[in-house]
Amino acid sequence: MKKILLLLLMFNFFLFSCDSGSSDDSAPDTDIEQPDQPDDDKNPDRENYLTPNVDSEGKIIVNYTPKEYVATVEEGQHMLSVRIPDSYYTSASTLKGNDLREELQEIISTGAIKLSYTSSSSYDVWDMCEAGDQNPADERQVWQIYTETGRAKNDHSAGVSDEWNREHVWAKSHGDFGTDKGAGTDGHHLRASYSKENSTRGNKNFGDVNGPRTSNTQFYEPPLSAKGDVARMIFYMAVRYDFKVDNSGVINKEARMGKLDDLLKWNELDPVDPYEIRRNNIIYGFQKNRNPFVDHPELVKYVFGDKKDAAWKE
Repeated sequence: MKKILLLLLMFNFFLFSCDSGSSDDSAPDTDIEQPDQPDDDKNPDRENYLTPNVDSEGKIIVNYTPKEYVATVEEGQHMLSVRIPDSYYTSASTLKGNDLREELQEIISTGAIKLSYTSSSSYDVWDMCEAGDQNPADERQVWQIYTETGRAKNDHSAGVSDEWNREHVWAKSHGDFGTDKGAGTDGHHLRASYSKENSTRGNKNFGDVNGPRTSNTQFYEPPLSAKGDVARMIFYMAVRYDFKVDNSGVINKEARMGKLDDLLKWNELDPVDPYEIRRNNIIYGFQKNRNPFVDHPELVKYVFGDKKDAAWKE
């Protein structure tokens, strides 16, 4: 469903400050703002949105790097975006194996801001989800992962069974970090989700499920249009917080998730799209760090897949 919406609607990228933040718990810079709305007599296809490339079947083709997707356009077009800082990944280039993983961890940890899970006085996770998960079809709504449906932004409340809530894609019991600042509040894996589907997923690992059901006792399988997103969020969390991704399927308090083989496959089946790129930019505006597996999806193979013995070059 997300893919269909992406074909019908173009994405409006938001401008966020590119200044580096300090590694404290403060709110993001106050100059974060949404771009101006276009005039009614403007052509939105030309003035306000970015058109994804599609094949004959309507499937999005990612034949540009994310950096090219978010390239700055003319000022009058109302479509402003964050560029990946030119030197952001430079120190990781030519590294391989554990050295590459450790350097990526250093890059995405340095200067990262940790927001509160809930706050009445500053930006918090609710704010990140409302901004990052905005429905492409309706700016008054969030786009709910797993069910791939829109929901009013104000239709949320912690613990309410029929509203949207904040899904920890890396289940917070896998590492027992709860909603503490850091892993528990990291916007790169917290997604707007229909609360009942969130409960269905529970704390299961991610993996393919045989038959018509979306889950079994060990694994939960999201729709195809969310599989790549999930995989790249899991890989981000593993690198950022030194967690493990494997094929064990174990569900306990250890900081591990899976199923690695399926996540590697999902990264290929559901490639990075403009929605995900936009979201990466939004979270960067709040947290001052990026998901490298969205910026450079090929890194998945070099860190977790069959190219771990090869040097990655940006």
